[in-house]
Amino acid sequence: MRKLLLFSLVLATLGSCKKEDLVEAPAAAYPQTWQLVKLTGQIPGYSQTGAELPWQETYVFQADSTFSKTRQQGNSVVEARGTFSVRDFLNGQYAILTYAAANSIIGSCTANTRKETLSIKADDTLLSTWMNCDGPGLEYKKVK
Repeated sequence: MRKLLLFSLVLATLGSCKKEDLVEAPAAAYPQTWQLVKLTGQIPGYSQTGAELPWQETYVFQADSTFSKTRQQGNSVVEARGTFSVRDFLNGQYAILTYAAANSIIGSCTANTRKETLSIKADDTLLSTWMNCDGPGLEYKKVK
C-alpha cells in the first residue's frame, strides 16, 4: 500500500510540472526592432532615459529566428549576431538569445557565456534579466 501511495505521489508531482513551451510568432510579426529606452541601477531611484543613457542600443529580430544587437557608445559601435527562440514559462514569456560568438555587449548573469534572456511584456516592452544578478536594469520598447 505504501509503495502504491508513493508511486501515486511521484506520478502526481511529475504530472503537475509544466515544461516550457516554444512559441512561434507568425512570420508577419517580423522584423521587430527594439530600442533601449531606460536604464536603472541597483541604487533605488537611479534611472536614465533618452539622451542621458550612457549608450544607445537596439535589437532586431528576424522571421528566420536570427537577431542582431547593436550598441553605440560615443563614436564606438559594436554589433553581435545570433539566433533566438521565444518560450513560455510559468512566470511569463521570454526571448532566449544565443550569440554566434562571445561579445562584450552580451548582458548575462554568467561570465563567458553566449546566452542572454529577455522578458517579453504585454505592453511591447522587453526587460533584460541581467538585473537579477546585479547588472543594470535595461528596458526596451518596440519601435517597429
